[in-house]
Amino acid sequence: MRFFARAGDPSIVRTPVAAGEALPIESGEEAWLRDRFSLAQSATSAAAAGHTAGATPGALILRPVHLHAGLDHLVLEPPAHLGLSREHAKALFDAAADWLAPEPIALRFLSPELWEVTEPHPERTGFGQLRGASSARASGRNIDLWLPRGPSARAWRRLMNEVQMLWHTHPINAEREAAGLKPVNALWLEGVVPGGLPPAFDLMASADPVLVGLAHASGTQRLPSVIDTALPSVARDQNVLLDAPFWREAVASGSDQAWEDGWRRFEEWFVHTTAQYGAKWWQGAVLVLTGECSTHILALPRLPAWRIWRRTAPASWFVESAPPA
Repeated sequence: MRFFARAGDPSIVRTPVAAGEALPIESGEEAWLRDRFSLAQSATSAAAAGHTAGATPGALILRPVHLHAGLDHLVLEPPAHLGLSREHAKALFDAAADWLAPEPIALRFLSPELWEVTEPHPERTGFGQLRGASSARASGRNIDLWLPRGPSARAWRRLMNEVQMLWHTHPINAEREAAGLKPVNALWLEGVVPGGLPPAFDLMASADPVLVGLAHASGTQRLPSVIDTALPSVARDQNVLLDAPFWREAVASGSDQAWEDGWRRFEEWFVHTTAQYGAKWWQGAVLVLTGECSTHILALPRLPAWRIWRRTAPASWFVESAPPA
């Protein structure tokens, strides 16, 4: 994935690997965002998306999802593929909320994709201390490796299993399957909503719910996606984060064609922006490329080294700004 930034010292960021984990619990992007926005250990960047729907800082965020069976395990379907309407989501939420009403938690409907859980007595339940992967991180994977862990993990799994059984025969899921839609058969814990964050940038341009939420939590001015808006010239002298979403589909699908299309779209946008604002607009900019376990930050060399009119591959316009850690 993909950011342009003009703040702080470029570096290589690697995510920590907990004992027994084959891969870090956070992706390179999530680790970079945690570092840039100084997230508390209990909070997650994924849960920041809750701010787009009025979530309470410190609450937990749940996401309704679909799990499909592999050969000997369950796999998380990318949530974007679910196509969950408000009507369907609200009916499933009401059923879950009624069933869980006697439990020491409270559910609140935020949007079809995001639900909130609060703990009246967190010292007893301890669900806010659970540590698991975000749905973005775990999508397409065996969920056993990414489920929440911690002292209260067993109690949490009991509640989630009860919801799964409740939904198994729910009329909404029967309706969805009859219409060729995937049933909603699980809830995924995205983590704790961050709040009161220090501003990491003066300006952010993104339509991504996670970044929109982080902008809200840090009081940062935000513009729409870089694709949908002209970037103001005043941004020249600001610390700016530009979310370049051109590879999002490639990351989700793993398709070679999607990667090729992403680079093509990036090139078109970069050339257009440079023509509009001039090459000096990029002075001090770095390209943040986030991957499975690490984040590589590339710098733009001086103008003569990346004359874009020569039609060289866009990947060649950048150089590694720091040696790998």
